[in-house]
Amino acid sequence: MTNFRPFTVARYGVYFALLIAVGSAWLGQRAGTTLDYSLMRAVFIFVLFTVLAFGAEAVLTVGWHPALASTTPEEEPPADPATEEHAEGDIPGDADDE
Repeated sequence: MTNFRPFTVARYGVYFALLIAVGSAWLGQRAGTTLDYSLMRAVFIFVLFTVLAFGAEAVLTVGWHPALASTTPEEEPPADPATEEHAEGDIPGDADDE
């Protein structure tokens, strides 16, 4: 379904969230807000974007499961002996079966 390695979107989403949070704190400080308000806003932004990143990861990988290695080969079901004796199209018990 998808060619993503597990947690690729989430990993880069967390990096993006960290970048946005630092930018938010920096812009808040430049606007003249107090340090505690800027840090609180940065933490809120980080958590919000991290949740969005993990949600996007879940949406993109829903229904995708890695292939499991089979330890035993799959066995074919036993053939029906009634169908093995007759050729295709030949009806058992037909008058031409002599």
